[in-house]
Amino acid sequence: MKYEYIRLDDKPDKKFVSVFLVIFGFSCLLTSGWWALFLVRVPENENVFWLGTIFLLLFGLFQIYSGLGFAKRYLIVEKTNITIRQNSLLPAKRLTKNSISKLEVRSMDIKFFLNNGNIFRLRLGLKYPDLGENVKTRIIAWSEENSIDLFYKYDKI
Repeated sequence: MKYEYIRLDDKPDKKFVSVFLVIFGFSCLLTSGWWALFLVRVPENENVFWLGTIFLLLFGLFQIYSGLGFAKRYLIVEKTNITIRQNSLLPAKRLTKNSISKLEVRSMDIKFFLNNGNIFRLRLGLKYPDLGENVKTRIIAWSEENSIDLFYKYDKI
């Protein structure tokens, strides 16, 4: 089996959107820097102004981070490994076939039961149902190729 990359977002970002995110992020950083200099000079400033400045600084950093392409969510399926990044801020989780004891497939998520007793849950969600079905069928095919126990549990709504 070859390397297969599946995006967990609806569609890839356009270059214009990425450039706009980076420019907007830098403008947020400049605004927060200017506002911090303004707050240092005013002796009767309040804590809420500092919180706003910190929020604007962190928001600008996130905009640059996502504009440069580091906030992509994806699923990588290889011969014996699956790499899942379902959160744009947290690092990817790499699961090998030897570390997974069984899989439980549900209607909106997949649970990976690991050999060390932990459970990793991949949430498919309702926003993009076609993408969720594509991910689900790909993971089911991977688990059958690697002889991993597979259980189906569909809850009534």
